[in-house]
Amino acid sequence: GMESRDCNLAVIRSAGFKYVHFGGGLPALLFDLSQDPGELNNVANDPAYLPVRLEFAEKMLAWRATHLDQSLALAELTEDGVAGCVAKAVGQ
Repeated sequence: GMESRDCNLAVIRSAGFKYVHFGGGLPALLFDLSQDPGELNNVANDPAYLPVRLEFAEKMLAWRATHLDQSLALAELTEDGVAGCVAKAVGQ
């Protein structure tokens, strides 16, 4: 079986395509919705769709970087507890 953290996935779609990226090393999925509205034919490994796959992977990476959870970025563990923005968030 797989660890639950390896089952994470992220999806991005447009009117014409749907791209699914999995954590844990599972292969990506790419569907050409204009040709395959039922999403039955994964074209992620089709060389003709490589530019589309790269475009969607780049869009997803940019979105993830923009929406990165930074709640612990400025946290510091001291002898007195947690300091930084996390401490402010929890009222310390």
